[in-house]
Amino acid sequence: MSGLTFRRDVSLAVLTRAKTAADHHEDLGCSILGPASRPVRAAHHWLKLQVQRLGPEASSRRARALVKALENTPAYAKLTTGKRVNGRLQLRDDVLFPSPSRTPPRVLHVRREDVGFDLEVEGDEWLAIADCCAALARGLSTSERRLFARVPVARTLLDELTAARWLERHDGPASLPASGFTFVGHNTTLVRDGGSSVLIDPYFRPSAAIDLPSYPPMHARDLGQVDAVCITHSHGDHFHLGSLLTLPRDTAIFVPPTERESLFSTDCVTRLKQIGFSNVHPLPWFSSRKVGALSVHALPFYGEQPTSGEGVYPGFFNEGSTWVVRGPATSAAFFADSGDDVRGRMSDVCALATRGGPIDVLFCGVRGFRLEPIFFGFTTLDAYLVNVPLDALTTKQQLMASPREALDYAKQLGAKQLVPCADGGAPWYWREGMGPKYPGYPGAPVDGASSQEENPDADPFPERVFDTRRAADVDIALLRPGSTLSGTTIDAVSGFEWPFDPLR
Repeated sequence: MSGLTFRRDVSLAVLTRAKTAADHHEDLGCSILGPASRPVRAAHHWLKLQVQRLGPEASSRRARALVKALENTPAYAKLTTGKRVNGRLQLRDDVLFPSPSRTPPRVLHVRREDVGFDLEVEGDEWLAIADCCAALARGLSTSERRLFARVPVARTLLDELTAARWLERHDGPASLPASGFTFVGHNTTLVRDGGSSVLIDPYFRPSAAIDLPSYPPMHARDLGQVDAVCITHSHGDHFHLGSLLTLPRDTAIFVPPTERESLFSTDCVTRLKQIGFSNVHPLPWFSSRKVGALSVHALPFYGEQPTSGEGVYPGFFNEGSTWVVRGPATSAAFFADSGDDVRGRMSDVCALATRGGPIDVLFCGVRGFRLEPIFFGFTTLDAYLVNVPLDALTTKQQLMASPREALDYAKQLGAKQLVPCADGGAPWYWREGMGPKYPGYPGAPVDGASSQEENPDADPFPERVFDTRRAADVDIALLRPGSTLSGTTIDAVSGFEWPFDPLR
């Protein structure tokens, strides 16, 4: 469809406020880096300074004393009840479970590199904003623009985008296989089969001037019809409201059920409804839904918790779901960021996933993410420290599957192929500290992001799976963002050819 669409270097974010520069980096809907965790992360700043001053070895030796001292700082103490629970000062209930009504969406932040503008949006105005953003993603026609011009908030958005020259011509979606998988990057994957499509964890990132012009990021504009979305968990790189706004708001969205919003888990249903989405379904584990010729199956999500054992607050978890998508010609399991925790093991979930038959492809992270919790403050999981017992502060926790475990899961599923994913994979992720960069990348990370160097314990190159693979293991399909997998064939989508040297 011809029309106007967002430039590829433009991004959207949904915010609860936009008074400071820091507010613009706290997307609403992200439990770990959103407004819910702001007070905790601010209180943890004292600890980060101490760890930087002491260095890793001394900080590890003095971890218990450092955390006790942290709890006595005014910023942390005011978040607590003053009582102790399992050796830690107890956080107030409203800190652990902040009400979504206290932080409703109020601002659409639109950015292009270092320049952005804020559009204040009230209540039902989100309906028009959502419709306008989705129309832009598929190609806004002249007649549609005239209709949106009748709605003040949509007219303001379009006028701002036009004045800034942040719109361009849209020539229609990319040519994608009718059956198979399109890997957008990180954990964003489009499944198409039997004329139906399901999108996993849409997280669309902007390009930048330093990127190679021949290799841009894929966005919603490239994917064509999306019939449904599955969300694995509510961290901002999996549940991103700015990205979801570029999909029609009547799209079926399947999310993990959450009894109430917490420091670790966003109430996805409430947040999506707040910005106008009308077809949202919290699917309990072991339930299924049909999406045309496809079926989606919600299964347990274990892993990516503060520790592998009991936390300070029993029953307090990062809630999520893993997914199996089956169609007439193909099937896949999506195990992003999962592993083992005190509730269960993903190896046991594999047996449940195959009740409908073997799985063709497993999309799974291979990060491992082995880290002493005392150093959580230097990751996006800063808030996790509140649920770490004192005796676990310096025990390396493996939060996610390693390459060896991902291969084992694939074998248990009877999968023909394993796709390592959920750790960036392209410049627009590397800039934000997700995954190691490849030779030939022409830029540096944004302020505060990781060094982009390989960390075998937390950010290995996906090629490391080949080093682990044994002869009897499944095949490894190394997909680059902008590529497709159909059967055993990997192709680059035209216009999205991977330009970097492979890891040697």
